[in-house]
Amino acid sequence: MITVEQILNATNGGLDIILSIYPQARDCVHQKNKHFSIRNERTPSASLRQFNSKKYGAIWQVTDFGGEGRGENAIDIFMRENGYDRSRFNEAILKLAAQFDIRDELDRSVNRPEIRQREARADEKDGTRPFELNEKFTEAELKALGPKVTQDHVDALHWHSVKWIANVKDRKVTVKYSTEHYPIFMRECVIKEAVGDQPEEKFYKVYEPYNCDKGFRFSYTPAGAKPRFYINGLAELKKAYREFNAKEEKEWYAAHEDGKPYKEQKLPEAVICSGERDSLCCKSMGYFPLWFNSETYQLSVDEYKEIMKYVEVLYNIPDIDETGRRKGRELALRFIDIHTAWLPDKLLTYKDNRGKPRKDLRDWLEIHSERKDFRNLLKVAMPAKFWVQTINKDGRPKTEVDTACLYNFLQLNGFYALHDENSANTQFIRIEGNIVKRVNVKEVREFIRRWVVDRFEDRNILNLVLNTTKLSPAALESLQEIDLNFTNYTPNSQYFFFPNKTIEVCKPSEAIPNGLKEYDPGADDLHNYVWEEGVIPHRFKSLPDMFNIKQTQTTDGRIHLDIEVLNVKSNFFGYLINTSRLYWRDETETRFGEDRVAAAAYIKANPFRIDGEGLQANEIAEQKQNLINKIFTFGYMLHRYKDFVRAWAPLAMDNKIGEEDECNGRSGKSFFFKVLSFMMNTVKLSGRNPKLMDNPHVFDQVSQFTDLLLVDDCDRYLNLGLFYDNITSDMTVNPKNNRSFTIGFDESPKLAFTTNYVPQDFDPSSEARSLYMVFSDWYHQKTDDNDYHETRTIRDDFNKTLYAFDYSDEEWNADLNFWLQCCRVYLALKDTGIKPQPPMGNMEKRHLKASMGANFEDWAEGYFSPDGGHLDDYIARDEVFNEYQRFSNVNRITMQAFTKRLKAFCKLCPWIDCMNPPELCNAGGRIQRAVQVTAELRKTKDMIYIRSISQNARPDSPKDQELAFDDADERPF
Repeated sequence: MITVEQILNATNGGLDIILSIYPQARDCVHQKNKHFSIRNERTPSASLRQFNSKKYGAIWQVTDFGGEGRGENAIDIFMRENGYDRSRFNEAILKLAAQFDIRDELDRSVNRPEIRQREARADEKDGTRPFELNEKFTEAELKALGPKVTQDHVDALHWHSVKWIANVKDRKVTVKYSTEHYPIFMRECVIKEAVGDQPEEKFYKVYEPYNCDKGFRFSYTPAGAKPRFYINGLAELKKAYREFNAKEEKEWYAAHEDGKPYKEQKLPEAVICSGERDSLCCKSMGYFPLWFNSETYQLSVDEYKEIMKYVEVLYNIPDIDETGRRKGRELALRFIDIHTAWLPDKLLTYKDNRGKPRKDLRDWLEIHSERKDFRNLLKVAMPAKFWVQTINKDGRPKTEVDTACLYNFLQLNGFYALHDENSANTQFIRIEGNIVKRVNVKEVREFIRRWVVDRFEDRNILNLVLNTTKLSPAALESLQEIDLNFTNYTPNSQYFFFPNKTIEVCKPSEAIPNGLKEYDPGADDLHNYVWEEGVIPHRFKSLPDMFNIKQTQTTDGRIHLDIEVLNVKSNFFGYLINTSRLYWRDETETRFGEDRVAAAAYIKANPFRIDGEGLQANEIAEQKQNLINKIFTFGYMLHRYKDFVRAWAPLAMDNKIGEEDECNGRSGKSFFFKVLSFMMNTVKLSGRNPKLMDNPHVFDQVSQFTDLLLVDDCDRYLNLGLFYDNITSDMTVNPKNNRSFTIGFDESPKLAFTTNYVPQDFDPSSEARSLYMVFSDWYHQKTDDNDYHETRTIRDDFNKTLYAFDYSDEEWNADLNFWLQCCRVYLALKDTGIKPQPPMGNMEKRHLKASMGANFEDWAEGYFSPDGGHLDDYIARDEVFNEYQRFSNVNRITMQAFTKRLKAFCKLCPWIDCMNPPELCNAGGRIQRAVQVTAELRKTKDMIYIRSISQNARPDSPKDQELAFDDADERPF
């Protein structure tokens, strides 16, 4: 246990403790005569000083002259301020150790035995383990075993202090000597007592409590002597039973001269403990302990019956870590008469010498070491058996429900009342492993009825269950309330719950090379719960990786991602590959010409190929970039954790460039998010209404349990900017006929959009919030207005409707593996700053075409044609503007809008290099020249210069010209 010296040494002589309680004393540390106030007083009356204690050295103390006027050290102050009396001194020490993270961990350089080696003697056979025992335990050794353990207690359980123990191997004897910092203990375990000429059968259990390798703390000798099934303490219990009855029988016959025979009596109780030190602590409290050699030991029915021959009541005190609780519940439900004494949950708030939560009986007795405390612990122990049988006054047996034991039985079977601050109604649940199911009162009653029937209990017990009022809704309000953690993510991992296991996906590491950590149902180290409806209804079996994404660094320091497709067992992976084939027509049509048979054969042989034959290296690179973007985006969406730095909304668009107002679609965008909805609780809104956000109740279906909000099929004029605040901050929900509420950013859903149109803006604000996705037209609809040879749907690629009733378990498992691998990709990349975007060339072209419109494009192609006479020359901007107005018969267009359209045209036009070359512009970024408007008037005007690609000659730059502006200047801006 942590000592007072360790506490004071680790807290600067207690000064850190004092300042945590009295921060106002900080100025007194270096000012000897300065005082501070402990209470509300006019003149400060407390002093802080350092003095040399004979026992602890230099420590700090506070003297309160307005109180008792005596000095108090830091621990005394802590106890007084926190209401601890002297009986709770150990508890105060442990609290301070936890608060200031003070540990007494094992150190390999200190906690080690003395090792010597010598040649074996002739009488020392290989495989033997000779030893020498000390006569008695030292005080330090007894303290290591328990706070109240004495020599009598270790003798009663046949423990010995070991001087040395050796191992003979290959004619060498390795001798291990115990030391002050590495005690070795040995227990003599009797299998059969000596009977007549038959010698005693026994083995020895060696215990090295300070071995830094926890798995090597126990060993047995001689080899092979320990039986498979053995209960420690049972031989001692039998002996105590015999001695007790021998004494009682002697006293009986001394008091009864009538010859009435003596009837053997059972001992009052025995206690199942969780280990060696717990059993010694139990013995030090005056009780008979029993313990097993491992946590996984299964007590058999025969062993249980054997124990119950000797005791009236059998108690069990499990550890209160997850494994201990699980084993305690299992034992209580297998043998319903065992009384389970659960250690208080408060014990977990204290830390052991390794800084871990305290969990066992020895830990508890270090805080509550009096016998009355132990008796109180057993007093509240309860069995799983929820009925009691008594005798009426008329001598007839009576069976009643024990209410406390009934609720204990339900709790052991996972029934609780769920704590919910937002609801006034009690919600009953049942926990099985880490899966939580909502239950009603009828289901609770039916569970108990079924349990009674399955155990073949008497009919009166069944009638008791059917007739009791203690299973009514009002009565079940008394079920123990529980608060569960339903979070299925951490900042660096994501949990996926399946019927047969839970998978935690994380970044691959040395500890978890494949980034997938598997938990069995109800695993002790799994503390995340899931509602039954949140369990993915398919069994999961891990499969080999289907792709490999590699990172390389280019010469300019940028990170380049490349993907290698390993296999396409997942149909969804095949779908993603095909929606990323931007140059599929070059690969599967153009190079085959009119040979449609050869083209069809190639597609059949290469149904899902990202690096198709006949493609240029840059085209393959773009397709891979597109695929990586989709994999990354899918993984990003699956990770439920939300980070302000990575608050993005996927925006899925078509890659095909069409004419103005042409709605492409049918490319499989919505299917991407339909599949995500299998793994995420999704709310879908129709984006076809451009005034969607005018509806004050637009988010009324959204709750804190919504994972994904999908705005599908967005209209061309739907302003996506109105959603930006919901992407990066809290979300306000205004349900109809109810009060509005706000969902915090952490719990609000991730947003996603699909559209058949190009977004109106590609500005920095949009790019910061968007994760663009580009879908090829591999899947398309043939019409009279396009040049497709066929209609191709997702079903055509797989000869079935994906995820329909005939989708096999193997197909589901392959897709689930792929989805989890996508999540792993995102988690591996998320801290690198990489945000893989798709090839945006066509998107930018579609955006430019949409910006200028077909009318403007028709005019500009004629006006700025290579033979039109308007290229590579200065043209007054207002004259060009007027020309367009006359052509289009549009009067309401502004000069700013006209300039924007003209810039878009120049970027798209194949024979134009640029508009207004920088070297021709002045410091203000304009081209300006004085123009003779009339014979009497010269005026400075803004000019336009459209440079063609073929033009090599460059005019002189006007940037050095000093242009004069007269008062009549009427420039548009």
